[in-house]
Amino acid sequence: MTDLLDIIAGLLKKGEDLVLVRVISVKGSSPRHLGSAMIVRSNGGIEGTVGGGLIEAAAMRKAVDLFQEKGFVRLWFDMTGDDLTVADMVCGGKCELLIEYLPADRNTSEAFNSLLTGRRHSYRSYMITALPAADVGIGPLEHSVLAPGSTCATGSDGSDGLSARLTDTVWGLTEPALVDIEGHEFWVDVVLNTGVLYIFGAGHISREVNDLAVRVGFTTVVLDDRAEYANRERFALPAEIIVLESFDNCYNGLQIDDDSYVVIVTRGHAYDKTVLAQSLHKKAGYIGMIGSNRKRDAIYKALLADGFTAEQLEKVHCPIGLKIETETPAEIAVSIVGELIEKRAQKRKWKSRASRP
Repeated sequence: MTDLLDIIAGLLKKGEDLVLVRVISVKGSSPRHLGSAMIVRSNGGIEGTVGGGLIEAAAMRKAVDLFQEKGFVRLWFDMTGDDLTVADMVCGGKCELLIEYLPADRNTSEAFNSLLTGRRHSYRSYMITALPAADVGIGPLEHSVLAPGSTCATGSDGSDGLSARLTDTVWGLTEPALVDIEGHEFWVDVVLNTGVLYIFGAGHISREVNDLAVRVGFTTVVLDDRAEYANRERFALPAEIIVLESFDNCYNGLQIDDDSYVVIVTRGHAYDKTVLAQSLHKKAGYIGMIGSNRKRDAIYKALLADGFTAEQLEKVHCPIGLKIETETPAEIAVSIVGELIEKRAQKRKWKSRASRP
């Protein structure tokens, strides 16, 4: 669900009710992994996927009912044996969906905004959904957010707060899970920091990069010294838009760490060297700069003369992006975001190995 957080929070803030679909149980091979999510809008539009095919079609049909009933339903899909052709799937496993109505009320909006805050501040947070015994119900489900320093309450078991056992179980999770505590079931979404992407420059390529990056889960910040370019009319999706006085102090007020990604695409490359020089003093996990080999070499030569080292420059991805044939701003953005996804995945694998006992 992490990749949909910006969209869910944004639509709830606008007062739009939604239906949220999640894969909460998997047995054998399934088209989507545990925790995969999709939202269905009242106009029939969808974001995300839980596997496509008839599974997704069935979820969408249920969503229509839930907009009226304002409740939830749990559905099992069997993709084995005789059901294989019926399910229009060839995975050979089983999966269970939780399909629930999300009202655009204050409590729901605050819960999802709390998850967003956790992701942007690089700490792990959890959304706990209390599941009644029945597989179908009327009325929205109850959600609680557990994050460092937060209090978390749920009334599904008649108590005023989460039991110590549930809290301990949740804090130990690194992946979404369906947990049973003292006969009560809870679905737990685990929201991790997916990386903050700082895009220096607000031109055509920047806009395409921003939109793609948001769709794959990055929190984005767009920075430029031109208010006519860096504004909500051109950039509807980023978490923040910063209009700089100049690029000379472009990092003022920014918290940069290993989960920060920097993309340098200033207008006409005019300020690329200025931004890159400041970036080399930061601890960003990724720094990429657009440009040809010739332009890169000229900038690197100037930076070496200014006292930077070859070792520092080796960390810069330039020319930025995967090596695919690109021409249009959208194609270039695919190349850039593809490289960002690759680096983020490599970082997750490294952190996962490092955390093992």
